[in-house]
Amino acid sequence: MYIDAHSHLDFFEENIEDAIVDINSNKILTLAMSMDIESYIKNKEYSNKSKYIKPCFGIHPWSAHKVSESLETYIPYIEESEIIGEIGLDYVWSEGSHTYDKQRKVFYFMLDESIKRNKVINLHTKGAEEEVYNALKKYNYNKAIVHWYSGDLDILDKYIELGCYFTISVDIGYSDATYKILDKLPNERLLVETDGPTALKWVNGQYGYPSIIKSVVKKISDYKNIDVDELSKIIENNYNRLLSL
Repeated sequence: MYIDAHSHLDFFEENIEDAIVDINSNKILTLAMSMDIESYIKNKEYSNKSKYIKPCFGIHPWSAHKVSESLETYIPYIEESEIIGEIGLDYVWSEGSHTYDKQRKVFYFMLDESIKRNKVINLHTKGAEEEVYNALKKYNYNKAIVHWYSGDLDILDKYIELGCYFTISVDIGYSDATYKILDKLPNERLLVETDGPTALKWVNGQYGYPSIIKSVVKKISDYKNIDVDELSKIIENNYNRLLSL
């Protein structure tokens, strides 16, 4: 079984039915990240069509400045969702510095409420790698997937020491920086992702259906000289271990 530890199924829009067929045909356990409540509800609907889709509630940092001031309204969604995501901070691709205070308010609330409930959290850290690390370190919390890390390697070392898990994404084979990150990651902390259909388009112009996760695993297996089936089993074991923490 393949595991896509970070996807945005709502980004498929009119192609969602084809994406679900692809997930079911290839038996891809898919963690469906949410941008907000609306996308979480969509992910729950998609999960009715596939036993492989796991809807995950989160407020993405790009959405944080748009949300209600009544953050307590998110608690029922946090409680029902086994995995929380996508949450975090973005100081690179967000709309600008005027969103930072609201990003922090939403992120720290979501983080605190998730930790209280021992939830796995799926983290966005772009340009805020050290701040997000410090937030985790404050709680000594490592039940976390750091999605598509692209920050400094010395900060990566801190996340590794804390015990976090990490995804390698569709830029494998296109980015030297990704290989440097992969070199540092222990095999027992490795996960993979597609980040939905638009991430691959950003990398090489191609539309990324869920089964592109196979290519991600194959490229890692070639680089690490590990059999694909063995690597898939390592990733599956990592996922199961994370959920059992």
